[in-house]
Amino acid sequence: MKFSSSFKVGLLTLIALVMLFGIILRVKGRTLSSADRIEIHFKDVNGMRPGAGVQMMGLRVGQVEEITPVVEGENSFVKVKFVITDPDVEIPKASTFTIQQSGLIGELFLEITPPKTRTLYIPMKSKDLLYKDDPVQMKLDDKYYNVGVVKGIEVISKDAVPYNYRDRIDTTYAYKIDYMVDLPGLILPEFMKGAPVYSDGEKKLRISTLDDVILSYPEQKSPYTIIEPMRIADFMEWQYKAAESLTETNRKINDLLSDEVIAELQMSVSNINSLTSKSADTMAKFDKLLDSSQGDLKELMALLDRTSRDFSTLSNSLNNIISDKDFKTKLYSATDSLEILSKNLNKIMDNGNAEALAADLTATMHNVNEISGYINSMTKDDNLKRDLTRTVNTANKALSDISTTLSALNKVTPENKTEIQKIIDDTSVTTCNLRKFSEKLNKRFLLFRLMF
Repeated sequence: MKFSSSFKVGLLTLIALVMLFGIILRVKGRTLSSADRIEIHFKDVNGMRPGAGVQMMGLRVGQVEEITPVVEGENSFVKVKFVITDPDVEIPKASTFTIQQSGLIGELFLEITPPKTRTLYIPMKSKDLLYKDDPVQMKLDDKYYNVGVVKGIEVISKDAVPYNYRDRIDTTYAYKIDYMVDLPGLILPEFMKGAPVYSDGEKKLRISTLDDVILSYPEQKSPYTIIEPMRIADFMEWQYKAAESLTETNRKINDLLSDEVIAELQMSVSNINSLTSKSADTMAKFDKLLDSSQGDLKELMALLDRTSRDFSTLSNSLNNIISDKDFKTKLYSATDSLEILSKNLNKIMDNGNAEALAADLTATMHNVNEISGYINSMTKDDNLKRDLTRTVNTANKALSDISTTLSALNKVTPENKTEIQKIIDDTSVTTCNLRKFSEKLNKRFLLFRLMF
């Protein structure tokens, strides 16, 4: 079948128009894909233009269609719309968007990085059980939020734990926990720490920074994490500020390390060396002293040990005695009795007529003995004799006790006597009366005896 020349020209023209339309769309950054258009906001796109590629993990998956600046004062931003041309690609929640450059002078493109899996290690304890798909919690501002999910847990030996985590592991085995943060806008440091907690009725992995710095809750409406690009001018400005700070630091160091300071430092080092040498000599002498005194020290320690045991035994004995209630009662009673006796003796010793009182008692005892002899020689009534004898013996014994006590008191010096005079005065009067009474009885029994 042959085509006419007009048909061939028309077909070529149509193909050329299609190609021209495709080139125009390519130049304008548009595509014929029917996929959804995604809109994100940057503060600065650093010169990226429509038509730039969209890559995910190094593979081109879409194209930037529109870049529109929105001026709203301090809240100005750049609206970027792009389309994913690969139908099999899905952008995970909280994926990171950055503007990258291919080479030093290559074209700019939009890079998509899915949330990466992080790892931390915690001690393996029976109460700290976590499972896959458990929530990950973190404190942002002044409140705890669920920021991710546990992806996997593995038990490993402590020796397999990295060095920057090993000092936090106090068990033989540890949990290796893989987790993923899916809160858009939350940018975490490289290394984190965590611990299992029980919150809102379920087990959670609570994470925090190594220095316990509380981060702010991200304020953005996009379901993705946007990282602003760094311009060369900003980078050079930061480098300039760092250089200024380093220059100022060097200047201060040079001021501190002047010739005078260096000389003083050298002298200090020399003095320290001399002191170290003397300290070494002192320690050597001390070691010799300890070696020579080792036997004496052992003997002293043994003596201290025995003394400690003796004191312990004495303490136990005293505790047993003091804890006895009967002993306490008897001790208090004996103390009271001794106090009363002391007072009475002091009263007696204060009497200046103790010698006269003793003489009266002695004369009374002599008279009573004579009366007893008279009664025994006169009467023949045995009952009367026994009663009289018992009465006389009782009186004789009482008078003998009083006489003995007074004799002992006569030997006490006047300086050791105390106050009470009334009891001694009463005793002296009574003794004098007994003496007179005994003399009268003695005279009457003598008269009665002479009559018969």
